[in-house]
Amino acid sequence: MLCSRSKLLSLIGFSAAILSSLTISRAAAFKVTSTSSSIHRHLAQMALSSSSSDQDVAWEAREAGLFRRTPLIYSPTLSEQCQHDVYLKLDCLQASGSFKDRGMGHLCMELKKQGSNKLISSSGGNAGLAVASTGKQLGMIVQVIVPETTKSMVVAKLKSLGAEVTVFGENWNAADQLARQKVDQDATASYISPYDNPLLWTGHSTLIDEIVQDLKEQQQASFKGIGTLLVSVGGGGLLCGVLEGLERQAFKTKVLAAETVGASSFGQALEKGELVRLDSIDSIATSLGALEVTAATLERIQSSKQSTTLSAICTDAQAVYACLSLAQDHRLLVEPACGAALAVAYSEELRTKYLTNDGGHSDGPIVIQVCGGSGVNVDLLAQWKQEFGL
Repeated sequence: MLCSRSKLLSLIGFSAAILSSLTISRAAAFKVTSTSSSIHRHLAQMALSSSSSDQDVAWEAREAGLFRRTPLIYSPTLSEQCQHDVYLKLDCLQASGSFKDRGMGHLCMELKKQGSNKLISSSGGNAGLAVASTGKQLGMIVQVIVPETTKSMVVAKLKSLGAEVTVFGENWNAADQLARQKVDQDATASYISPYDNPLLWTGHSTLIDEIVQDLKEQQQASFKGIGTLLVSVGGGGLLCGVLEGLERQAFKTKVLAAETVGASSFGQALEKGELVRLDSIDSIATSLGALEVTAATLERIQSSKQSTTLSAICTDAQAVYACLSLAQDHRLLVEPACGAALAVAYSEELRTKYLTNDGGHSDGPIVIQVCGGSGVNVDLLAQWKQEFGL
C-alpha cells in the first residue's frame, strides 16, 4: 500500500547527489540553418561522424557546466519486482529538473558561438526551464511561450530564472506557433524547439555514454551492455538522442518508448508507420503534450542497426502510481510524464505485457531513464494520489 500524504512529506527530503563532471576533448561544431527533414538527416549524420568517441560529444556544454553527469543507481525494489537487475538513470537531478539540460546546453552553446544572443522557446514547461537556466549561464536573453496548461509553479520558476514568459494557447502546438511568429518578427532572435533539432538530440545522447560507462564500472566482468531501456516519449527529442547514443555505443538494446493513452502520438505513428497528429492531448502527463512526434523518430527507428524500439502505453493512473512508488522507494519527485517510463516496471500488468511476454530482454540490465520534470511537488503528488484513488 502506498504511503499517505504525511509520509510522503517526510520521504521527499532527498539529498543532493555528488555530480561529477568530465574533462573531455573538442568536437567539430556545425550550424543549424533549417528544421526541414532533409537538413535534420544531414546534420544528424554529421553529428554521428564527427563524434569519434563518446568523449567528443557536447564537450563544450559539459565543460561549461550546462548539464551534469547524473548518477546511475541500482534499484533493489524494482529488481525484485522485475526479477532482473534494474538501474535508474537520475536525470531528474539536472539543474532545471529534467534531462532537457543536456540538449539545450549543447544547442544554446552552439548558437552562442554563432553570435546569437536572444532565444525564443516554446515549451510545456521543462524545455523552457532548461533554456532559461542555460541562457542565464550564457548571458543570453530568453523568452518562453507556454500553453495555458502549464502549472503556475513552473511559470514562477521560469520568471525566477530571468525569462520573459508569455502564456498562450490551449496546448503546446498553439504556443509554438506564437514562438515562431515572434522569431520571424525579430532578426536578433533564435528559435528553440523543445525537441525537434539534431543538436538537441546529440546533447541528449550523452546520457547513453554515461550509462555505459557507469555500468562497466559497476558490473565489471559481468557487463553485457544495456538489455532494455525504458524511456518516456513526447515529441521524440529524447528518443532520438537515445537512439543516436546507442548507435555510437554499438550495443544491441530493446528500447521501450512509453507514453500515456491520451498523449500517444508516437505509439499510433509507430503502429501505422507514418506520423499521426492527435486532435488534442487528454492526459495528466502534459509534458508529453506534442500532438505529433518529429519525423526523425520513425526515420531513426527504421535505420537503427543496434536497437529495436517498441511502444509502451500506460494509463494516467499507472503513471501516477509509478511516481508515488518512486517517491516511496527512492525519495525522488518526478512528473507523470516521467512516470510513464517508470510505470512499465512498477505496474504488474505492464511488466507482464512489455517485459515478459514481449520477447523479454537480453542478458543486460533494465535501465530506466528517470527524465524528471519540474511540474510536481508534494502537494500535487498527494492530490493525484487522491484523484486516482491510489
